[in-house]
Amino acid sequence: MKTYTVTVTDKKSFQAAEGISLLKALNDAGIFLDAPCGGEGKCRKCKVILKGEEVLACRIHITEDLTISLPESAKENVVQQAATPDAPYAPLKEGYQLAFDIGTTTVVGYLLDKTDGRILKTEGMLNPQASFGADVISRIREAMGGSLIQLQNSIREALTAITEHLCEAFRISPEEISAVCVVGNPCMQQLFLGIMPDNLATVPFAPVLTKTEITKAADVIPSLTNADLLTVPDISGYVGADTLACVMAVEQYKKDGVMLMLDIGTNGEMVLGNKDRMAACSTAAGPALEGADIRFGMRAKDGAIDHVHAENGELKVHVIGETEAEGICGSGLIDAVAAALETEKINMFGRIQEEEETEEGRIIRLTDKVYLTQDDIRKVQLAKGAVAAGIELMMASLGITTEDIKEVSLAGAFGSYIDPASACRIGLIPEDLLNRTAAIGNAAGSGSVKMVKNHEVFLDSEKIKNRITFLELAALPEFQETFVEHMNFPGDEDEM
Repeated sequence: MKTYTVTVTDKKSFQAAEGISLLKALNDAGIFLDAPCGGEGKCRKCKVILKGEEVLACRIHITEDLTISLPESAKENVVQQAATPDAPYAPLKEGYQLAFDIGTTTVVGYLLDKTDGRILKTEGMLNPQASFGADVISRIREAMGGSLIQLQNSIREALTAITEHLCEAFRISPEEISAVCVVGNPCMQQLFLGIMPDNLATVPFAPVLTKTEITKAADVIPSLTNADLLTVPDISGYVGADTLACVMAVEQYKKDGVMLMLDIGTNGEMVLGNKDRMAACSTAAGPALEGADIRFGMRAKDGAIDHVHAENGELKVHVIGETEAEGICGSGLIDAVAAALETEKINMFGRIQEEEETEEGRIIRLTDKVYLTQDDIRKVQLAKGAVAAGIELMMASLGITTEDIKEVSLAGAFGSYIDPASACRIGLIPEDLLNRTAAIGNAAGSGSVKMVKNHEVFLDSEKIKNRITFLELAALPEFQETFVEHMNFPGDEDEM
């Protein structure tokens, strides 16, 4: 088979087979671009600079030697802060510790001090597996289609790079790390460990990782020659160790009052309950609420609209970095839809009422360059309908109402930045829970830190997991009807 040389400026050169897409060639070479649609040309995110022009890597097929460069958006880092958990410092053994939270979208690592377990430094980056698709389903399909090794290598390389950066910052050797705890959803964990995720694609969607395990970290991160790897169990095939880490971080299992804990990202994992009983579920929220799969969706970085409010019937935006708007991130999207409802630019059924038409149909213009399409609004409706349906059905399973819920905790990057008022206005969260809702940051990261900091907490995670009842929403006969009902936005139908 004929091959050509692909040169990536400031990175490396490699050989690629004739006819394959540039995106696949980059993946195979260990260079991962953001490609939420999995290379189908729909998301328009996998941009590279070729011959002075910005092009989509998935649309370029290799027929000659190529020299490309990566735009700044492909090089960004993502950091999610986590508070040092209030737990006694009692690790498995002496030394520095590492904690990781492998999210579908981002990967974050934390270096802990060897004397007291406080967080010394945090390092984050985009999950390189995004090049295979934005959601879990895409990555399961890619793994089963023959890309398991590439998916596994990409995430291991990411954790290795984060480990090196954290150690270099404090001039320590990776050999001084004594333990590392890694959490993630079931798919992320299995891909990291090199376990084919076919169990997550077929009934009964049973989890593989059901017990706490201690193995050698060097098997997955070679530089950690003296460290143990702490593997946290999954609650179900849909609700993973990252959600269990959130429960451990906030000590939901010790609370007298009922708590609703939401970790909304590409998937929406939720746990409802207290020390007496807890129920968990997962909803396929999709990538829309994180700004992906939206016409002008982007990460929360300079140029992203992160907040929108209504003023005298018009939509006013705030842009990160106080610069020209290039797109909109998840928090801005929720604000924009809430503000559009308030100004009657969309109705309760999600139909845009504006008169401005483009080739994409009616739009809601936010700036001269950035606007929301009808398809964007529909994707928000699908995502928020799934989450709201999950909340209602969990309450029904426990026989409680919103009056019984004493606090709502929003975890993760999305939960940290959205305005709870906007989330309630669009019906993502029941409106009467607004005054009981607060963001708690990266609780999955905090839980991972807590478990590597205190070995007893790590061992207890399996016991707590066994006390949580998983609610399979899709198996409930009332799910579809509840989901459809919650797709509409709150409002008076008679007034529409």
